[in-house]
Amino acid sequence: MYRRRLISFCSIIVCLALAGMTYAEEKPQASTIEVVGKAKIMAMPNVASIAFTVETNATKAQQAVDQNAKRAERLLKTLRQIGGKEVKLKTAGFSLSPVYEKDKRFLPKGYRVSNTVMLETKNTDKLGTFIDEASNAGVSRIGSITFSTDQEEKLRKEAAVRAVRRAKEIAQDLAKAAGLTINKIIKLTYSPRGPVRPYRIEAMAAAARTPIEAGEIGLEESVSVVFEAQ
Repeated sequence: MYRRRLISFCSIIVCLALAGMTYAEEKPQASTIEVVGKAKIMAMPNVASIAFTVETNATKAQQAVDQNAKRAERLLKTLRQIGGKEVKLKTAGFSLSPVYEKDKRFLPKGYRVSNTVMLETKNTDKLGTFIDEASNAGVSRIGSITFSTDQEEKLRKEAAVRAVRRAKEIAQDLAKAAGLTINKIIKLTYSPRGPVRPYRIEAMAAAARTPIEAGEIGLEESVSVVFEAQ
């Protein structure tokens, strides 16, 4: 008797399970639309960086070092006078290397010292003055100028928000064309891009004031959004 009841009870459970599976199979799945939204914000840079290199050559290493130190100090003094307390200066590289003649690889004929100073400033209107006065102070090479902005994080967030709005606009247009209606966002994926690539221009020292004009830089973000539609 007990065995018959147990078998009947198990049969009921199996039937209910099969009924649940059938209902799950028959339940329609919601349609989805996946869209990638992009947005780009243009901004004027407010930070500029320039590399100034002082090179000296002498028959003895100490002479080359001493001469380089004097010229580098003159360069630093000149840059500070132009930029004041606002300018940021740091040593980006220093090297002392022997100089050989082509046919004498074991005995150096002299030594070369290279000292690179990196300048960072928000006084972008003074870039031409920095270049010209550094040239007068005895700089050997002037590297390319890089432009960037200190508002990058804020601007990237704004671009990401615009990208979401753009994705929603595209999804609504697609849903309308397909005879559907957007219900809600199921999934949103956003991976911030790396630092904006600095805008570079070559710096050329000249007798007259060197004109430097910074152009706009673009910050672009994208998001992937999955919408539920019916």
